[in-house]
Amino acid sequence: MGKDDGFKKFLTQYKKGDIIYSKDDLQENFYILNKGKIQLKIGDDDLILAALSKGDFFGEESLNENQKAAYTVEVIEDADIIKIPYDALVDMMNKSTDIGLKILKKQSEKNLRILENILRLSQPVEVAPPKPKKGKTEDDKTAEKVDPEVKAYLIVQRSNRIVQLTKRNTYLGRRDYTTGFIPDVDLTKEDEEKYISRKHSKISFGDGKFYISEEPGAVNGTFLNGERLATGVKHELKNEDEVTLCHLKIIFKY
Repeated sequence: MGKDDGFKKFLTQYKKGDIIYSKDDLQENFYILNKGKIQLKIGDDDLILAALSKGDFFGEESLNENQKAAYTVEVIEDADIIKIPYDALVDMMNKSTDIGLKILKKQSEKNLRILENILRLSQPVEVAPPKPKKGKTEDDKTAEKVDPEVKAYLIVQRSNRIVQLTKRNTYLGRRDYTTGFIPDVDLTKEDEEKYISRKHSKISFGDGKFYISEEPGAVNGTFLNGERLATGVKHELKNEDEVTLCHLKIIFKY
């Protein structure tokens, strides 16, 4: 039996929105993400610890007897996942040291990613004092902070980068090395093809809601759940909405 055949019998398919397991569930299986994307969440406010994609491992708690899950795992893109019972995993590791080493390496990478996100999200957010409405400029509005109790995030799918939204106006785009302009969410590394405009779109916050709009001069389009947006028109964002800048997909979490 070939290696792929050995894993095939453990393959399970999941749909977007499925919960693979919840925090504190007893863990008896180890998982390898073969296709799609998932996210790891914790706490009553569903704080996102990390987003995982093809090749990533999770469910390492199953390596300890009677161990409960440390976080909730939710599918954010239809996924094929290899679900391996503990006894089968131990048998595989005994037969091949390479499997054990690969698990350790991937586990280390995931832990560093989770730690990075926790450290970033734990940074205190300074709330700017109210400013007089009269004569307020767009730069003043951009500098204002969202109440720190409001938790909203973007997940950039190409890199699985998680960005917390803390400003009332957040610009998404690509940096301009000539002028020195850097957008609030710099997508330069994710947009290797350079299709995204310098100041491509804006996410604004008002009346307790988030909105997305395309900036004047942006090319190649801004899409909300597959629908192209007209320039300058605000559209309300809802939890799990998919924003696409040209070709780059971003998930909004609120």
